[in-house]
Amino acid sequence: MKLSKTLFTMIALVLLLSCDQFTSPARYVDDEYVITGLLYEGLPVPYIFVGKTISPYGDDFTDMNVPDADVNVYELNGETVVDTIQLIYLSLGNGIGVYVDTLQEKTISSDFSYKIMANIGNTTVFAETDVPQAVEIIFDEEVFTDVPDAVDFPDLVYDTADQEHPLIIKTGDNSSINLMFSFFCLVDFEDAPQYTITFGDHTTPDDEVEYENPNDGSPRLIEFFGSYLPALNESNGSYYITESGYSGAIVFYGNYEISIYSMSDNYYNYLYKTDGFKHGGIQNGYGYFGAVSGQKIYTEVVE
Repeated sequence: MKLSKTLFTMIALVLLLSCDQFTSPARYVDDEYVITGLLYEGLPVPYIFVGKTISPYGDDFTDMNVPDADVNVYELNGETVVDTIQLIYLSLGNGIGVYVDTLQEKTISSDFSYKIMANIGNTTVFAETDVPQAVEIIFDEEVFTDVPDAVDFPDLVYDTADQEHPLIIKTGDNSSINLMFSFFCLVDFEDAPQYTITFGDHTTPDDEVEYENPNDGSPRLIEFFGSYLPALNESNGSYYITESGYSGAIVFYGNYEISIYSMSDNYYNYLYKTDGFKHGGIQNGYGYFGAVSGQKIYTEVVE
């Protein structure tokens, strides 16, 4: 699913960079390079796309491929390079590929920042990102668990989820924080997942694409994000964020994995700003290079 989402992201970037907007000049610029990469705290460097923009007028999809870049990710403590991770081109077939850390020995840590540099011919495309501290979810053990292999997840009644069991996130201070919420239904399509909101007799997806679009995973996977301002709990002096409108991201009954991530500014700006591909931290190119830190909880959504 993730590989498909990466390719979908690249196609979207190509379209954004290529199309005319009524009477304005074309936004496409020949051979602008693109990097898309998202680091996850506690995990190795994931696959990263390094390519270029293409024109929709005659160019082939595979023309965005750049298989011969020299790509490295640097782990930084201030200005000091702590470690270097060399990325190797991996073909995915059909004339497209990504860059990967073949060793998978280094894990991303919020104690450091990270810089990517891609040397492509005479051009260097680069970006740097901080890794945010992981959020702390204060979850109600009556309806949530943080044990992914639990025999039975606790029940969360869909109709009263927002009002009775809001998602509560503890933060270190009152600084605003960028958060992304991810809701992934764990029910297999073969087990006939049931919609929480039905239209007439349409209570289950007709096919696998209706259940899980190969481009973005929806509606099996629903994500939303925002910049949140913590509120002070005067009784204990701590700061909290309360999300009490999340049930709209629950499309099916059944077991769910809920991920809550804090996001670096690069990735948040890419998602939020107009023409976000220009604001994702990439120098001499487009796209994004960001990082997230998070925690997962689990529940079974019931009627």
